[in-house]
Amino acid sequence: MRQNDFPDVLAKYQGSNTKTLDSSFLPGDSEIQPAQLLTSLVIDENGKFQQAVVIEIEPAKLQSEKILYEKIINELFSNENFLPGHNQNGTKPELSELFVKVTVKPINSN
Repeated sequence: MRQNDFPDVLAKYQGSNTKTLDSSFLPGDSEIQPAQLLTSLVIDENGKFQQAVVIEIEPAKLQSEKILYEKIINELFSNENFLPGHNQNGTKPELSELFVKVTVKPINSN
């Protein structure tokens, strides 16, 4: 997507603000650390999630784990519902982006 391709009205997320990922999704030796992510979610003209891209990750020491966190975000949003982006004239772009901040916290099993 080029910057001038943004629709007049951005896509909107319609799901829950809290999600839980099944630990079986993670590779056997992977351990999730708490993180703050700035993520771009790509949504199609029908409101279907297409892809997540982690733009920024904090703390910076997790930069090398960015691909793992991207996989997690893709899994979490894969079946979620969105309102697609649209223009004032009613047209819908083929793809639109939604920028979201995501907080990742491991669930402690006690």
